Amino acid sequence: MTILAGKADLSFLGPQGVLATSFDCSVAQTEADARSIIVTQRPDLLLIAWSPEHEDLPGIVARLRESSRTRYLPVVAWGDERAWLSSPLLSGGSVDEVISDLSRAEIGIAALRALLRRVRPEALTGRLEFADLTINELERRVEWDGSMIHLSPTEYRLLASLVDEPSHMLTREQILRRVWGHVSDTSRQIDQVVKGLRLLLRPLQAEHLIETVRGIGYRLAASAEPERRPL
Repeated sequence: MTILAGKADLSFLGPQGVLATSFDCSVAQTEADARSIIVTQRPDLLLIAWSPEHEDLPGIVARLRESSRTRYLPVVAWGDERAWLSSPLLSGGSVDEVISDLSRAEIGIAALRALLRRVRPEALTGRLEFADLTINELERRVEWDGSMIHLSPTEYRLLASLVDEPSHMLTREQILRRVWGHVSDTSRQIDQVVKGLRLLLRPLQAEHLIETVRGIGYRLAASAEPERRPL
């Protein structure tokens, strides 16, 4: 990961923040430094720790993405989400994601991995586990107690986001941001995807794995693990 910080104070990122995570971070103070790092190191994403009011930010991002090697580089902005949501940078595609809290490693890592899962899944090579559920991110393979589950890309992103979240619970807004990349919900798409996941899990006696938190969102329930019967 490359962090374009200018003269920003990065103390909020460590030692408990993102700089202390498994991400390999390189910090650039200028556009030229960022370009050099991006071209030579090929990072999985670019984190911008500047204000959305920075006058040349759209141009900087466009120039950093101008080559075929960097055209699809995911760009994350750190800061006040409300300020970024009102900025044309987000709607114009200069920024893929806004993360407001990077000072706590478990929150920052979950948010960054959720973005990669959505826009660059090949960058993830981990193994996620919860109860009898196993997700191999490199192969995009999902199993429950050894039985493979075939998921659509959206079902996969939603389930993996729940497993990867430290609390195993996400609000509806968090799900929309991490799975679809926006925060509007007019079609109840979350409910439809969860319904589909439960139908796929039903033959494995695991349809209660995803639990509704009324008025908030969804969470994983460890009690969903099927009861073992003696042979």
